[in-house]
Amino acid sequence: MPTPRRLTKEDVLAAFRRDALLGAAVRVFGEHGFDCATMERIADEADVAKGTTYLYYPSKQSIYDAALSSGFAELDERTREVIDRAPSFREAISAFMTARAEYFFEHRDFFRMYVSAMARQITRVKPRASEFQAMVDRQTRRLEQAVARATARREIRRVDAAATAVAIFDLTRGLVARRMISSGNLDLAEDVAFLSELVWRGLRKGPGLRTQDSRDEAKGTRRRDEGKGNRDKAKKG
Repeated sequence: MPTPRRLTKEDVLAAFRRDALLGAAVRVFGEHGFDCATMERIADEADVAKGTTYLYYPSKQSIYDAALSSGFAELDERTREVIDRAPSFREAISAFMTARAEYFFEHRDFFRMYVSAMARQITRVKPRASEFQAMVDRQTRRLEQAVARATARREIRRVDAAATAVAIFDLTRGLVARRMISSGNLDLAEDVAFLSELVWRGLRKGPGLRTQDSRDEAKGTRRRDEGKGNRDKAKKG
């Protein structure tokens, strides 16, 4: 097995500068938006020469994508851990919402970048595949897999796992946005408890709920009844 190459001082300095530039980029993009942000502003925020910025990132789009990717990687790791540790899907919903909300409150500029990037994607006349959309899809897929596992364990009723994951994402984003613009002192735990219970009530199995299983069973019964009716008519004829 080859011995890993030892990091040089140049490697350490390059990693430090990349981190500093990405942190500065998040702050600048979060405050000014993509269109008004400039490489010069990012360089000033990172306290480096403008030319240094271009050594690491050749364009505004490249550093924007890198900053989003870095933030999403941190967020993905945090949410993966809480989903994996949750003893039940019901608790996973609450843990997922809490972890994402807390991360966004700790990184408010990144949340503004995230919302702005989503708005740019939505308002395109012809939406196209993008690195941002790929990042969001990777995040959604992890929750989608958790929904599928809960369904397989018969912990929840049969649902569209992808649509359910997106719905939980959207509710969580709405919770964060509401708290960001609110002037009141809102309780995160209380908000998460309300939303997670709302989601759980829609997913759980129980009396009064028309589950996918019960719908399939009802369809099968109707088909059998229709078949019996047709046979009876044939006998009478």
